[in-house]
Formats: sequence, C-alpha cells, structure tokens
Amino acid sequence: MIVASDGGFEGVRDSGGILATLTFIQSDMYYPTFTEKLSYLVFKFCSGHYFNDGNKRIALTLGTYFLHKNNYPWEACIFMRQFEGIVYHIAASHIDLDLLLRITQAFMEGKDYSEELKIDIANAMRKGS
Repeated sequence: MIVASDGGFEGVRDSGGILATLTFIQSDMYYPTFTEKLSYLVFKFCSGHYFNDGNKRIALTLGTYFLHKNNYPWEACIFMRQFEGIVYHIAASHIDLDLLLRITQAFMEGKDYSEELKIDIANAMRKGS
C-alpha cells in the first residue's frame, strides 16, 4: 500500500513534459484508443520524472482520475490498488510502454491476464530482483 509522504521535494522539474503528455493524449493521431491514452498518461507521468517527488503517486492518481472523468467508475475504484506494483516497475524501467499497454488492455476488458502476459510481467519484474 502506498504510504503518505512526510516530506519529499516540492516542485515541478519538467513542465514542458507535462504539457506535451497532456497534448499527446488529446490527439487520436498518436493514441487513438482510450486504453492507449490511459497507458501513455500513466507511463509518461511515472517514468518522465516531471516532478521532484511523488511521480508514481501522481501517475496512479492521474490514471484513476482519467478513468473517473471518462465514465469508468468501477475501473477507477480498483485501478490504484491493481496498478500500484506496476508503476513501481515502470519507474524502475522494468516495464515498458508496450507491456503496460497489454496490461491495461486486459484491465479495461475486465479479463484476467493471459498466461503469456503473466510470464512477461514476471520476467519484467524479475529484472529488479
């Protein structure tokens, strides 16, 4: 479970990256599906290190908010818990955007991960051990 922070560094490191990410997800030319937009949003805010601290928490919160604002209330309720471990491995560069997209597609379809996806996730997470 994510623990509340008692401090950390305040501030934005890359406002240009924030604006670029938000611009890209609004364009269907770059990310035509909702799932691609959600994956890109979470991935970039987690791996882009746009803030001095809290990038993983911000990525999870934005993903949840994005789901909520786009009328996916149930998915918004469970997103943070289900993706907490995923964003850790995104930040550690173990999970890339392609793998995150596959994970997010299964999540949005309400399906359990396929055996192939489970193996790919395990192999990606194993990089950090």
